[in-house]
Amino acid sequence: MLKKNTANRPDRQLEATLSALVYTVVALALSLFMLFVYPQYSLYLIVLILLITVLCIALAIRIMSASEEALTYGGFANEILNSREVVHRIDNNRGEAIIENRPAQKFFEHTSVLEYLQKNLAEDRQNLLNFQRLESALKNLKKEKITLRLVLDDEEKWYDVAIRPIYLKKSDIFEEEFSIEKIKKETYFFWTLEDVTAAKNMEKIFEEERKKLHYFIHHMPVGIYIAAADYTLEYVNESFASQLGISRDELVGKSLKDLVAYDDGILNPHLPSYTGTAVFHENGGDKAQNLELFVLQNNFKENGAIKIRGLTVRDFLTDKQLGDKLNTAFDEIDWLFNTSPSGILFVDCEGKVCRANRKAEEILEVSLQDADNGNIERFFQAPTVKLLQDIYKQYAADVSAREINKIESRLKSDKIVRIYTAPRRRMHARESTLDGLVLYLDDTTEQKSLELKFAQAQKMQAMGQLAGGVAHDFNNLLTAMIGFCDLLLQRHGIGDPSFADLIQIKQNANRAAGLVRQLLAFSRKQPLKPKRIDVTENFVELSHLLRRILGEQITLEFNHGSDLGFIRVDPVQFSQVIINLAVNAKDAMNGRGVLRISTRTEHLSEPYQFGADTIAPGDFVVISVTDTGCGIPPENLTRIFEPFFSTKQNVVGSGTGLGLAMVYGIVRQTEGFIKVDSTVGKGTTFSIHLPRFETAGEDAEQPAVKLKKEQSPMLTSATSANQPPKIIFGLNVSAVERSQKQTLNPQDMKILFVEDEDSVRAFGVRALKKKGFTVTACNSAENALEQLKNGEVFDLLITDMVMPGLSGADLAKEIKKSLPDIRIILASGYSEEIARRELAGSEDFEFIAKPYSLGDLTNKVFSVLNR
Repeated sequence: MLKKNTANRPDRQLEATLSALVYTVVALALSLFMLFVYPQYSLYLIVLILLITVLCIALAIRIMSASEEALTYGGFANEILNSREVVHRIDNNRGEAIIENRPAQKFFEHTSVLEYLQKNLAEDRQNLLNFQRLESALKNLKKEKITLRLVLDDEEKWYDVAIRPIYLKKSDIFEEEFSIEKIKKETYFFWTLEDVTAAKNMEKIFEEERKKLHYFIHHMPVGIYIAAADYTLEYVNESFASQLGISRDELVGKSLKDLVAYDDGILNPHLPSYTGTAVFHENGGDKAQNLELFVLQNNFKENGAIKIRGLTVRDFLTDKQLGDKLNTAFDEIDWLFNTSPSGILFVDCEGKVCRANRKAEEILEVSLQDADNGNIERFFQAPTVKLLQDIYKQYAADVSAREINKIESRLKSDKIVRIYTAPRRRMHARESTLDGLVLYLDDTTEQKSLELKFAQAQKMQAMGQLAGGVAHDFNNLLTAMIGFCDLLLQRHGIGDPSFADLIQIKQNANRAAGLVRQLLAFSRKQPLKPKRIDVTENFVELSHLLRRILGEQITLEFNHGSDLGFIRVDPVQFSQVIINLAVNAKDAMNGRGVLRISTRTEHLSEPYQFGADTIAPGDFVVISVTDTGCGIPPENLTRIFEPFFSTKQNVVGSGTGLGLAMVYGIVRQTEGFIKVDSTVGKGTTFSIHLPRFETAGEDAEQPAVKLKKEQSPMLTSATSANQPPKIIFGLNVSAVERSQKQTLNPQDMKILFVEDEDSVRAFGVRALKKKGFTVTACNSAENALEQLKNGEVFDLLITDMVMPGLSGADLAKEIKKSLPDIRIILASGYSEEIARRELAGSEDFEFIAKPYSLGDLTNKVFSVLNR
């Protein structure tokens, strides 16, 4: 095929036709010569000449056709050379281009090849050596091919450069005198440059990847080895050498048989592959130790030869280690299961308990043996069982369900539990199957009880606020009622027919005031006069009164602790607390039994939550009042301190239901708390905890606080020791008949009376004006401040504490800024301590408690102004 293609080349055909034409012309010339030499043969020679002439003409025509084909062939060859990206160029011996394709013209730009290459040669020793090889080949007329790195347009590129000498006149060497210089002059050089940058880059990338792969394999965390069929090691990686403690250089060439102590098939030539363990010699030498490795090994072919490759893993878990870890995992699961703070039940699809932990045993109050294989109907009430069955159906309907359901339920043992349910599935099986439910149980009985107590405390606090607000409004009404009664009694004396009616009104108003004081005691806003008292001494004085209250059929016993210290209480209110508890105990015992009162000390090391309040840690004196009565039912324990709550319905002489409410309020107002422990049919114990003080303090020498006159259900007035008060129908009416002894002139005194309640304001203004005072009345603090802006000057300010907008305390502070010498009387149905807290840092005021009578008001005013 190659010969045929060569024979069909148009240039070779043209060459052959020209040669034939030359020989034909030579034959024609010889024929003409023979015609002149041998005329006798002219006829034959003429025919021969004619034939030769025809042949010459035919060859000439063929030459013309072959020339056209050769030109076309040359054009095609030129196009082929120019269309290639490879640079082709033929130079003479002076380095001048004889012929070059278009890439060569663009590349060299008509400069010498060596000069261009040297100019753009990258600075590299290997580059320089390769360039010198080109120069040597050019000088010695040798063929050469090298690779150069050139810098073209600030970019490095790689080129394969080839040079080949071309001799076009080889025959002339033998026709003339032999000369190397002549040969060089008639020799041409064929240059070829091909851009191999992409190939070099790919080669570099392949080389880097090969190095990375080699490094990766070489330093894999598992050992790798390759051995010949006779187990001679040909390659080992670093990890395999590290596992055995022998260097790689020592291992290569060694036999695998010398490294293996014993195996189960790694050296068996009949096994094409092996997976298992093998014991190797570790560290080699005389002190070699056995090392167990996990081995994966198989055979493979390379260049027709059988070879062995293997992979080894060190520190894998042996059967013993796996067993130990499995046992540890079982132990941990058992710890997690049995020491869980929540009860855990595994329930199957039929509702049967398959497994229960110790906490579940405690909650269900059964042993583990009894709990296992028992049905949930045994422990849970019917509605809960139905709900659990519905939850199981939901899980069964949705295989992918994962949500946790929460249920509040009551056990048959009457415990309250919170149940969390989860599906009991086998997740690692081929198909996820539902095997039942997992129940997590939390005993919330105590928590629910605390929640109820907390809710009750919040309700008590809300009722206290309500009671305080109601008492405040009632005090305003009672102040007006009592005041106007006093005014009427001044006009209607003893002989007046209306006198008895007015006295009845006054008595009932005072009774209403007593109820209001009980409401204030419950809301912790009643007026108190606290002092530090000795508990034991106080009970000595109180015991006689208690015995009279309890009667002869009830035994009163005392048991006092030692070193009790002191408590800070209002003695009168404290006595009222003990009396109320004693009266309730008497009713609970139905007039027959034992009442024990004991005292002791107790230390709280941590804050104690009492309802919505937090009691600070410290020392407390505990006063326990225990009876042997009927006890309090559990459903009533949370309500006994509510105002107006009473179990003595329709009983003659039953109270208002404010007794224990007042006890609760007084105890909390003195920063203490109270506990109740009761058993139906056995009795009840009220334990009052009051803060303990080491010493009596500065107020120890103060006289015992007596019931204030404004708290008395009688009309009050200042009576002299020589003149006894006038008592009519059990009421002190001296204040109605006598006025306060005056040491000042009321006409010279101006009083600013601020009260938002119209009836109280009308009574107060009228009462003071009757005494001769100049009174300016205002219905709000803002109106009072307007009076000061008008330039008014007052000697006394009487203001209610609780008013819309600016309070009485704030009004007193503002007026003190303008009138520093003004006297102030604050009126409130709440305690004086509350007023002093609102006027913190100021003692320059007087206090009058509501409801007050005409005598209380005028006495207080004269007392303040006379001071």
